[in-house]
Amino acid sequence: MKRVLTFLFSLSALIVNAQEENKASINDFNFESTANPAFTIIEEAPTAINTPDNIKSLALYVSNGFSNGNIALETNPYWLIPNTKDKSYEDYRGLKKNRKGEYIIDPFKALQTNTSFSIAYTNKEFQGFEEEKKVAAIGLRTTLFQLFSRKQTDKIVNILSDISQPYSNDALNKYNGTLVFSNAIVTREMADEYVKNKTIPQNYVDIANTVLNQNPDYKSTYADGKSLATAYFDEITERIVKFYYNPKNIKPVLRLDGALAYSLLFKENTFDSNTAKRLGGWVTLDLALPFNDKNYFHLYAISRYIDNGFNIDAEQNYFDTSFWDIGGKLELELGKFNLSYEYLQRDGDDEQYRSVGNITYQINKKISLTGGFGKDFPVGEDNLITVLGINWALTSNESLPSK
Repeated sequence: MKRVLTFLFSLSALIVNAQEENKASINDFNFESTANPAFTIIEEAPTAINTPDNIKSLALYVSNGFSNGNIALETNPYWLIPNTKDKSYEDYRGLKKNRKGEYIIDPFKALQTNTSFSIAYTNKEFQGFEEEKKVAAIGLRTTLFQLFSRKQTDKIVNILSDISQPYSNDALNKYNGTLVFSNAIVTREMADEYVKNKTIPQNYVDIANTVLNQNPDYKSTYADGKSLATAYFDEITERIVKFYYNPKNIKPVLRLDGALAYSLLFKENTFDSNTAKRLGGWVTLDLALPFNDKNYFHLYAISRYIDNGFNIDAEQNYFDTSFWDIGGKLELELGKFNLSYEYLQRDGDDEQYRSVGNITYQINKKISLTGGFGKDFPVGEDNLITVLGINWALTSNESLPSK
């Protein structure tokens, strides 16, 4: 157990260091992922449907507490691999022009931006076993393709054009350039605080005073640093709100996701013992129906194949089974809350089904709480489940999109 945890946290340190060198220009997204394949394959996730929404460069998942050893790491290479091309929002979304000169969104761009790899470790008691077993797993998931409507694409392009315009006068443009040079980027949290309470951090006022001292002509318009900073925050917060609550929240009307996972169960609970194996693959189709710019109703269809070696008979002999799960999920995406219900039917046996409700609460863009409750493929008697988890995005870069 100690070796596994040491390995996991050593890996996290390496990835965090790599992220420090990768200054992406857009990563101001909520951390929305609720499960990863490495956890799903060993049944330690609140949902069996993998939908890779904005995987951060490194994410840490804990299910039902650290004491159980249920821990997983997930990483997205898009945010880690150095790239000579600026990782702007346009690049992230896949905006480009077709032969007619019209903007379109590359339906396969998410193969690059939404592909992630995960590893997991847990002590878990599986059905039929007399004691908990050590299990390790690896997983991969991605978005195979996604489709945006013409209306959605035009809206994204128009808003990005609006927020990329110069500020209303040269003093504000100069101040903005100085902030960028000083790495004093106005974040969404600062924008929200300014909209609510008109609060401006003191260092932004100090930088504004420096700009005015270096450019005395600006003092005819702005008497002091507070007035310059206030005028700038009036404009920048409007741009941030436009970006965050429009392009960021515009989801594809149709999306196809895929996932693979492989896990090992250590039969004698030691890492050098014989192992049993479990392999799984998922395909999920998501139809997103918007209520407004922030809220959606999702209809999911899922097909899942499992080749399961985590079975044991009365004589404690291991054996393999394989099966298909077919089903779907209904989800309400309401601001910080996601409420959903999923149902999966296992082939060949009417008694085998999964009926689970899920809830996710977004504390902030780095931390989310998740939970699941219901019945998970009961055999002969009720198999009630309750899964609670917390997910951390360990690193993040923030700014408005850049051209």
